[in-house]
Amino acid sequence: DHDFLLKGDVFTQDVIDRWISYKRENEIDELSLRPHPYEFHMYYDI
Repeated sequence: DHDFLLKGDVFTQDVIDRWISYKRENEIDELSLRPHPYEFHMYYDI
């Protein structure tokens, strides 16, 4: 829900889409390549 960002023409839909893409490519995708601490505990902890 980001309708409030579009009010008053402060941000355009294109800016929001680009920001989401940037965050996914530079932060979220990097995190998904590594195991979560709980996964490490479940599968690698003896």
